[in-house]
Amino acid sequence: MPRQIFVCATPGEGRCGAKGGGELFERFREEVVRLGLSPSAVLRNACTRRHEEGPVVFVFPDDVWYTRVTPEDVPGIVEKHLARQTRVES
Repeated sequence: MPRQIFVCATPGEGRCGAKGGGELFERFREEVVRLGLSPSAVLRNACTRRHEEGPVVFVFPDDVWYTRVTPEDVPGIVEKHLARQTRVES
């Protein structure tokens, strides 16, 4: 089953969108294309109710959550988790 990254980008004060989730979504899309993966591997997610850990990213079907994700984290998550199917350790 192909893996997909769900990026929370819900707008609103204190939510992932206000913490850079929208920019992360775009950055993930750019990175998958750069590596020759399908842009459909990255989707916007509805609010995960994990505001204090945001922005959050969820990898399906692996049930892996990445929290407090920064733009600098994106290449590693895409390359290791999507391309090589290895969880990124924090």
